[in-house]
Amino acid sequence: MNRVELLAPAGGYETMVGAFNAGADAVYLGGSKFGARAYADNFDTQQVLDAISYAHLHHKKIYMTVNTLVKEREFNQLYDFMLPYAQKGLDGVIVQDFGVMRFIRDEFPGVEVHASTQQTVTGVNGAKLLKELGCCRVVPARELSLQEMQDIREKADIEVEAFIHGAMCYCYSGMCLFSSMVGERSGNRGRCAQPCRLPYSYNGQDASYPLSLKDMCTVNIIPELIRAGLSSFKIEGRMKKPEYSAGVTAIYRKYIDKFYADPEGEFKVSKEDVKTLEGLYQRTGICDGYYHRHNGREMVTISSPAYNATSEEILTKVRDRFLGSTMKIKCDLFCKLIEGQEALLKMTVRRDGQTFEEEVTGNIVTKAMKRPMDEDSVKKQIEKLGNTPFEAGNVTVIIDDSVSGCGIFMPVSELNELRRALCEKMEERLSSGSVAGADGHEESDSKSDKDKGNAAESVNRDITVNKISGEREIKKVSPDFHVLVNTKKQLERVSSFAKDHEQTLRVYVDSTLFLSITDSERSAFGSNMDMFVALPYVTRTERFDGTRDIEAIARSIAERGYKGLLVRNLEQLGFLKELGFEGDVILDYSMYVWNKDAAGFLLEIGDDISFVKEISVPLELNIHEAKDVVKAIKKNYDIKVSYEVYGRVPMMISAGCVKKTMDKCSGRLHELHTEKYSMLDRMSNEIFVTTNCRNCYNVIWNAHPTMLYKKLGEIRDAGLFDHLRLDLSTEDGEGTGTVLSAFIDDDRQYAQVLCDGKYTLGHYKRGVE
Repeated sequence: MNRVELLAPAGGYETMVGAFNAGADAVYLGGSKFGARAYADNFDTQQVLDAISYAHLHHKKIYMTVNTLVKEREFNQLYDFMLPYAQKGLDGVIVQDFGVMRFIRDEFPGVEVHASTQQTVTGVNGAKLLKELGCCRVVPARELSLQEMQDIREKADIEVEAFIHGAMCYCYSGMCLFSSMVGERSGNRGRCAQPCRLPYSYNGQDASYPLSLKDMCTVNIIPELIRAGLSSFKIEGRMKKPEYSAGVTAIYRKYIDKFYADPEGEFKVSKEDVKTLEGLYQRTGICDGYYHRHNGREMVTISSPAYNATSEEILTKVRDRFLGSTMKIKCDLFCKLIEGQEALLKMTVRRDGQTFEEEVTGNIVTKAMKRPMDEDSVKKQIEKLGNTPFEAGNVTVIIDDSVSGCGIFMPVSELNELRRALCEKMEERLSSGSVAGADGHEESDSKSDKDKGNAAESVNRDITVNKISGEREIKKVSPDFHVLVNTKKQLERVSSFAKDHEQTLRVYVDSTLFLSITDSERSAFGSNMDMFVALPYVTRTERFDGTRDIEAIARSIAERGYKGLLVRNLEQLGFLKELGFEGDVILDYSMYVWNKDAAGFLLEIGDDISFVKEISVPLELNIHEAKDVVKAIKKNYDIKVSYEVYGRVPMMISAGCVKKTMDKCSGRLHELHTEKYSMLDRMSNEIFVTTNCRNCYNVIWNAHPTMLYKKLGEIRDAGLFDHLRLDLSTEDGEGTGTVLSAFIDDDRQYAQVLCDGKYTLGHYKRGVE
């Protein structure tokens, strides 16, 4: 049975050492840039290099988080940032940005690429796609059930790294724009302000914390997680103190080892160990996450998101046991001092079934002129290994003065120099070469070269249609409008509007709406409209297989007069590729393209030509950043780009259901059913929430729509954006008509209605940090 890796967080060097002392097989840490925990201590360059050396010396691993989205103007910093770590033998990088993934895969092929949980991998198809594009490990969304994770491991044949302990976000990681929209602190840039931990009132009830999840603790289900074939157990918490990382790691190490020692034996966690976990920076209440549930009130800290009082007694125990000392390698020493011959010092290290020997020689040993050296004094000197990685075991000293019979002499400084040189030589020997595996155990099958690298060899890097040979001059474009609808009333109003206009209007129809429309209703729509289906924000195969809907839609759109699909996640993109879908694939804002390399990565998908036909500018870029990335893309690729000028931003996509938590489930699970309700924040802003009961998720919308009517002149003058999107979410028929008339007809009367209402410019000016 392959052993699971235990992966601990390290916000600083002391935390890393403590985690390894406590039994971690690997740690993940952030450098000075590009990490999704901007407020952690993080490591400077030399500390990362020292960490890699320390880890490899002790047969441990270091993974670096390069898991923020990277702006076009920042991208040229990436090579110099990564180079010293790659040269030092960094084991892997955890990546969110598609462009960063492509760059590291191509520039540093010796470094493993792991897909961050921020990439929102929710199924086998997305994982397969990432493997084809060069990843050897995925960190799936925390929301997945254990069966879904097992399916990814087995059917995609890729390593699965899963969270087992720590804080949980309410939104699917990578899809949360809440902190970004209410301020400038983006979770996609490591600066989340945690608005999910704030109070909200629902349906007139007193304010509570319906978006604040309890912390995860899975120590009781370790046997299930191991049997599911998970590759790595990940502990959350790079922002937390060294005591947390070491203390939590030690307990999970204990019970992982307990299981492997007797897989069929009784598995029971002691009350004392549970108490220890609860006393280490744990929020009020714990649960075992989503492994055996889709959502539920029992997962939410409704009354308070605060942490439990941390036990000083527990902290002291952890500190004394794991912090303040480094790991030592036991070694045997042999010293031979023979008069008239070179001094010899040898070290032997035995570990993982192997024996390592190194020796050094010094000056000629001379006879003693005064006080001769004895074995005890020599032994005392050479076993002084305090500042080295080694700890003396058996020490043997041989002294031979048979030439003169007067005893031997060697300066203490020379003995010290021999000891120093020997330690350096052995340290270099033990640090060289690849790491044998987690804790020296047999590697997982997915660590073979076949899966590691070499998935990247199948990548088609020569896209014959979209890729341009050399940079080209960008031709200015005059953008048209596209409209996205979520409700039947919106579609009816858009259809009526289109009939009154000669210009064909592209319309994206929400998938639930598409599947709900009857044939007789469908015949009333479509005049002067190019129809596309907007797929769900989340596609999973838990209790309801969402890919069946995707397949049904993909196979029926042509006969219904639809031209293509708006794709919102990797699972859909991978599934459609496997299906051989021949319609137009348009990538929504959630398929983040923050830099031209991200566009290049996504355009690699396909055979002779690119599978992706159009992309969308992410909602967190300001107008200058949007122009930068679109210019860079269009200099290199022949692809059209959309830019949103109106719409409520979907700030959260959650498996959790606010209505179910604060009231009750609609009872329409997996039916083509949606509901709309609202919450009030601390400023009495009304935040709309809609349900997608078919796929069982909530969308939490921004309180105010992004409305860029007054900026249309500047946006058009840029000549970069092919399409301008009008995204309708909670608007009624009248509101829909107002938006269409204001933007498409440039009707000043309707535009004034929008300008007089509450709206935001989104990130048009401010962007994110």
